[in-house]
Amino acid sequence: MKTLLTLSLLISTFTASAQKQIWSHAVGNWRNGPIVYITPLIETTEAYTTPKLIEQYKERFPELKEVTDIDVLRFATPEEGNDSRNTLKAKYGMRKLEVVMLEQPLEQPVTPAPAHP
Repeated sequence: MKTLLTLSLLISTFTASAQKQIWSHAVGNWRNGPIVYITPLIETTEAYTTPKLIEQYKERFPELKEVTDIDVLRFATPEEGNDSRNTLKAKYGMRKLEVVMLEQPLEQPVTPAPAHP
């Protein structure tokens, strides 16, 4: 019985610590512009805090490095996230703010080192 109880406790601890996959995007300069930046969705987990996600967005997107007014939104599905991006673009457009929909940065090709004879 004690073994069963211990096993049950271990399983519930593992289940509670497993983080669900979610999607997120960030919005920079969202209060008053002048340019509102909306990032593409990234795949993440519930374990990532807002400050950690903001740090990731600022590393990936140079446009956000100096932005202080930034918010992170989270979604259960990519469809919800893309709907949010499109809705925000329209909303800020109605406020006559310029909206830049950022794209994923291109991966830099790795150039192999020259072979030494």
